Amino acid sequence: MVETFREHMQPAFVERLDAWTLQEQSGMALPPIMIYGEDVSHILTEEGIANLLLCRSDAEREQAIRGVAGYTAVGLARDRRAVENLRDRGVIRRPQDLGIDPRQATRNLLAARSMRDLVDASGGLYQPPRRFRNW
Repeated sequence: MVETFREHMQPAFVERLDAWTLQEQSGMALPPIMIYGEDVSHILTEEGIANLLLCRSDAEREQAIRGVAGYTAVGLARDRRAVENLRDRGVIRRPQDLGIDPRQATRNLLAARSMRDLVDASGGLYQPPRRFRNW
């Protein structure tokens, strides 16, 4: 779950992670990325939900991400036709598709509102890194 813009209007979605530059500058074998894209199943933003498990190709996965990236540079570079096709297939769901009025939507509509809620809902299967725990 992420808002498309962070503090100081920094976009949460970018074309290139800083980790790649860090890898190049420090001579690391791999970029220091904690979560690899293959491990992400859903992306939830104020624009909607992208169910990446339903994508049939890397190109669809890219457009699904762009489709919920809002007014960031990543979102603005989306292929509108591809995003609408993904929406028609249910890969991307907008609040309206779920019967939610975006003007009335708050976090209390979410089944899990915190990392602790995610751990509890998973029956303890999901164990986030310590830095993401507030308990």
